[in-house]
Amino acid sequence: MGHEILQTDLALLRQGTLETFLKVELMDSNFKILDSLEGQIINDNYNQDNESIQRRTYNFDLVVLNSSFIIGKDKKIWLDKRLKVFYGLKSLRTNEIIWYELGVFCYVSMKYSFSNTEKKLSVSCADLMALYNGTLRGQIHGYGSSNNSPSYAIQNLTIPAGEDIRSSVIAILKDAGIDRYIVEDINKPIPYELTFETGSTYADIWTKIRDLYDSWEFYFDVDGAFIWRKIPTCLEDPVVLNDTIMQDIVVNESADTKFDGIYNVTEIWGKVLELESGDRYAETSLYTQNTYSVTFDMYTSWDSIDNLTQLAFKVSADNAFAPKFTINNYSPTIPIYDGDGKPLVAGALKKDNIYVFRYRRISPDHNALFLLGQFQCYGKYVEESADCPFSTTNLGYEISQSLDYSNLSDNAACYNQAEFLTYKSTAMMDTINLTTLVVPWLEVNTKIKYTPKYNNITSQYIVKNLSWSTGNGTMSVTLYKFLESFSYVYNRKNK
Repeated sequence: MGHEILQTDLALLRQGTLETFLKVELMDSNFKILDSLEGQIINDNYNQDNESIQRRTYNFDLVVLNSSFIIGKDKKIWLDKRLKVFYGLKSLRTNEIIWYELGVFCYVSMKYSFSNTEKKLSVSCADLMALYNGTLRGQIHGYGSSNNSPSYAIQNLTIPAGEDIRSSVIAILKDAGIDRYIVEDINKPIPYELTFETGSTYADIWTKIRDLYDSWEFYFDVDGAFIWRKIPTCLEDPVVLNDTIMQDIVVNESADTKFDGIYNVTEIWGKVLELESGDRYAETSLYTQNTYSVTFDMYTSWDSIDNLTQLAFKVSADNAFAPKFTINNYSPTIPIYDGDGKPLVAGALKKDNIYVFRYRRISPDHNALFLLGQFQCYGKYVEESADCPFSTTNLGYEISQSLDYSNLSDNAACYNQAEFLTYKSTAMMDTINLTTLVVPWLEVNTKIKYTPKYNNITSQYIVKNLSWSTGNGTMSVTLYKFLESFSYVYNRKNK
């Protein structure tokens, strides 16, 4: 979804003189076009931010022409109305207006002002996330307290452990009445039961599911479709604006470096691992032919072990690469994986330490043991990239942060989150701010190439946020430097 960039789009930016236009379609809640506000908006402001689930916002001042602009159920300003906003550029070659969609929005707040010369309505809008995060509505319906409740009381919403994450997300989307979506497959289960009490919103649920593993995002795109995906590294993405075009459209540049909030080391403390009634612990284990063996008398075969049972045992020797596991010498032996589903590296398990694992039935003929950690999941990442100006390699010392992420339930997830947060607090802090001609189809998390005036070094950058007012003809853009050697990018390339 979104705009496909053509040569005609790039040619418009080279015109020099840009005549701009604004069009706003008024729609009902089913996206049926009812009317147009074209020509009645006098001031506006548009924003995109890649760090917010509320990806887009739009504010404008509207001339009140008649009673249809009074707030009311049968008027143009009401809760069930939607706005689709377009930005237009006039082609000098063809003399036609090329329209670019900016997003689908809901009314959030309105303010009237009156003078001797005009009646004005100031309106604040947000994208469709406002319908699901509690801004306008979005609380889950029909769920109440389940504590000692009678049989007729409605229970809390529970997502069971083991349910496929993509299936869970889609089920919540359907419950919310959302039928336009793209949900990437994370290929992982809900690791433990999730419970949502009265007052929770759909965005609360998506956030909690998202945060079970590292670096995922959700938002509504420019067409109003719900997107659930891995946060892009932009490694394989094309450059949408090259340096030649950028030099033509940049009006002003500033590099405002801040040293606060920079961390080149991150350690993440995850979930405390507790064995419950159905879980098992073995005080001893045997390690022969790269296989750990434990004894549990209550089991009679692999089939007698419940899916997602936690098994803990004391390791009798450091492991070699890709160890295996068996209970009571059952055949076949099963592999031991880390939380990412990869074979354990040599030395991941240390002699005389106790580790907790999760037994999973991945498919009818594929069972495996997944390493969670010791008694608390933990991961630490150190940024050492020579291309990162804030890395330990370049600074010569560590600037560390220690964070509690009790939702993360294995060491691999903690390490991945530490790597991602270190990327955010190093690479994404190497920023530059530009004022450019408006590029209406530009999106956050897209790649451009630019040579800053302050250092004359041509580099690739990622768009972090952007904003503009139509009448000004210019926009503010924050970019952060992209380099493949940043480990968050490089490591995911090789996974």
